[in-house]
Amino acid sequence: MSSDSSDNTANNTRDISVLQLLTKLVKETDRLVRLADDIDTHASTPQAKAAFNLIGGEVSNILSIMKSSLDPLYRLYDLDPGMKNLDRNRRNSTIKEFTIATDPDDSYDEQTLWNDIKAKD
Repeated sequence: MSSDSSDNTANNTRDISVLQLLTKLVKETDRLVRLADDIDTHASTPQAKAAFNLIGGEVSNILSIMKSSLDPLYRLYDLDPGMKNLDRNRRNSTIKEFTIATDPDDSYDEQTLWNDIKAKD
């Protein structure tokens, strides 16, 4: 019994660690996006502008490593019954949302819209 309990604790700890790492990745990505945006918007020296290109190169390398290492994991949606069911449910939900969002609005009148725009000019 204690072996099961310690296994569950180890699994929970490992799960938390993975989630913490993913959270850190998101935070660092956000930080990097802000830096790149600030450089792009406000930098005036050639060195700062060169940093923008450096960021682009590093992010490209990181993304290619992630793609080659992690893309095979997405096959779990095809292989694992629980993941397959989740994927199917998400697709059905998305289709329903898209159908609802794209229903034509009978109150839409293009000519009235153009008249409103012209009246504001």
